[in-house]
Amino acid sequence: MPVITITADYSWIAVLIWDVTYEKRSGVDYRLSMGYYVDIEERYRSVARFSLADLPAGVTVTQVRRRINCVSAGGSGHQLDDHAYGSNGQENPELDDAPTLYYRCASGNLYSDDSTDLRTTGVKWRTLGGNVCQDIMNAKAAVNRFSLAWHEEGDNDAYATIDSHARGSYPPQLEITYEEAAPPVAYRYSDGLVCIQT
Repeated sequence: MPVITITADYSWIAVLIWDVTYEKRSGVDYRLSMGYYVDIEERYRSVARFSLADLPAGVTVTQVRRRINCVSAGGSGHQLDDHAYGSNGQENPELDDAPTLYYRCASGNLYSDDSTDLRTTGVKWRTLGGNVCQDIMNAKAAVNRFSLAWHEEGDNDAYATIDSHARGSYPPQLEITYEEAAPPVAYRYSDGLVCIQT
């Protein structure tokens, strides 16, 4: 089956400061973080956006894996959730203000729950579950992009940091495995009539 790897085209960090003020930071200026920075009372959630332009239309997605690179490990209790951004990944983080970005990083369909991936540094691959295959097919047809978000369960364990789309050597990626539609089969009968089975 064909496999395509797509690198994030943009990324953002949503910050809640002192549980009062929200801030939106660009992955151009910062690496992405998830979790709690107790010294300055900041809670971080992050999202990466992926163009689906190179994914052929009309295919059936059978598996999705994501790759992130942890450059600064979180605490011993860090639990990472992978979510669709918003509801199903079709919302565009670029257009959202800071409070909306923060909320939508933890509100969408859940693909991986409470993983320990970011308790250690290094490149982390994870096969995503839930509705991710259908969500990507729907996003391809509707908006031709998909956004994947991360947060630390409870937003209360020491934060971890991963490479963003622009900072670091390993930007977030999606590896998508898919099946193409079978080509039609033609039959020629003795009277010259051609029947095409689809």
